[in-house]
Order: sequence, then C-alpha cells, then structure tokens
Amino acid sequence: MVQRGKVSTTKIQEVEKISALVKDFKVIGLAKLEKVPAKALHNLRDTLRGDVIIRMSKKKLIQKAFKASKKKNLTELADNILGITAMLFTNMNPIKLAQFLESKAVKGPAKPGDLAPGDIVVKAGDTKIAPGPIISELSQNLKLQTLIKNGTIHIREDKVTHTVGQLIDTKQAQLLGRLGLEPMTIKLDFYSAWEDGEIIPTEVLHLNIDTILDNVRLAASEAINLSLELGIITSDTIKPLMAKAIRSSIALAVNLPIFIPEMVDQYMAKATREAIAINGAFFESEDQPESEEEPEPEKKEEEPSGLGNLFG
Repeated sequence: MVQRGKVSTTKIQEVEKISALVKDFKVIGLAKLEKVPAKALHNLRDTLRGDVIIRMSKKKLIQKAFKASKKKNLTELADNILGITAMLFTNMNPIKLAQFLESKAVKGPAKPGDLAPGDIVVKAGDTKIAPGPIISELSQNLKLQTLIKNGTIHIREDKVTHTVGQLIDTKQAQLLGRLGLEPMTIKLDFYSAWEDGEIIPTEVLHLNIDTILDNVRLAASEAINLSLELGIITSDTIKPLMAKAIRSSIALAVNLPIFIPEMVDQYMAKATREAIAINGAFFESEDQPESEEEPEPEKKEEEPSGLGNLFG
C-alpha cells in the first residue's frame, strides 16, 4: 500500500524527463490534441522527427517540472495549458515553427461533429466492401446509389455527400471511414509558446511573415519617397537627391543666354527637340490625310443660244 503523500517513482521519472527537455531546448510550445486521432498523431511525430519533440503529460507534472527549472515565466506557460495538450520542444523560431506545423498537416478521417472543410466527394467505382446492411446505410445516410458487381459494392456515380461547412454526424463519419475517405486536415493547434523567458500568444505565433515583410518594404519605400519630396538627406536619399539636383542644374543652364562648352550635347539635344517641334507645327497641315469625300461634279455650262446654235 502506497503511503499518503509519497510520490510514485513513475511521476518522479516523468518530471525528470520533462526537466531534461526544458534544459535542452530553447523553445517550448503548447498544442491542442482534441481533434487529432492517434494514427494522425503518429504520422505527425514521424514528419516532425528531428525538428520537434512531442510529449504529453499531466498538467500537474508539467507545472512541477517547469517550476523546478526556475526559468523566467515558464510556470506561466504551464498555467496556459488548455484541455488535452502536448508540449512541443524545439530550437526553431516559434513563428517559423507555427508555419512549419501548418506545412506538415496530414489528412485524416472525419469524426462525429466535424464540419466538412470542403466538398466531400465519393467517387464512382469499387468500394471493396462485401454486400450487406451497409448498402441501405450508404443510401440512407450518404444518398449513394450502389450496385453489386463481382461480389462487392460499387458506387454508380460520383456523389457530393457534404458541402463545405456541413455537419458530419456519427453514422456519416463511420461510413466515410469505411469508404476510406479522409476529408479532414489534421494538424497540431499550436496556441502558445515560451522562448527565452517570453510568452508568445496565438495571435503572434500565426503572423504571416511574408505579409509583414511586404508591409515593411512598402513603408520604407513610402518613407524614402516622402524624404525625397521634402529634400531630407539620409543615406538612402543622398544619391537620388544629387541626381535630381544635377538634372535641375542642367535644365536651368541650358536655357541661360550663355555658352558652356561642357554642355554641347545638351545644347544639341535641345536644338533637335525644338527643330522637331517647329517642323511638326509647320508641316502639320501637309501631314493631314486628304478628305475622303468625293468632289461635287462640275456643272456643265450651257452654251449660249443665238447664232452659235446655227452651226451646231
């Protein structure tokens, strides 16, 4: 009989294992497991192997191990544990870890109460299922038309059993599983993390880094444009401001009533532009297309009556 107040060896060993992981990794995350089937969790462990260690334990043991580490705010992370949660131990940046977990999502079967993430389609063909009461169940619950062929049940034609957002009830989930369909996207719901003494909430973990960088680039570009307009000299504006000043100086000098030998090319370019403009204005009428209207026929003058008609 275990004496009251005595801690079991199993619990002591579990706390020691968690403490060792806390010591070895600089980032600790929390992820919900309520909607992650055992098979899907096994697949996720395999895909994350080498990058992330997933460990589940009782909340009290986690709190004890975190408190024993004496690391800043780590006990606060333990207080944030919600429901069935797994600890994620890694050295990855937490935001990159969130993106990494998104990319490692796997397909899994539907469970009762799930909402269809998209249209669920049962394809026509052989189900590999032997005939029996399931025929009527497929018809009643999934509205599937079936036939028996070569000793197995076949689906007559493609059928959308659920549209996006539609509830999947218990019987439907069972039948979709029997048909081998895995319509759900299974991933770890990464909702909180600790890194070097800082607690990182969900809204920060799931920031889109690409969007943030695009916004920073846009803000930097707008700041440079404003600085150029205001004539503010910085390391980023000095070159464009110098180029603008040179262009303005040339434009001013080329219109002065003096000759600057170094600006022969600019004078020639200006003369060429002005000649083209004058030529275009002077010969504008000649360049216009002739009117397509047919000229009016000339009226034949009537010959005068009198002596001339006698010789006609």
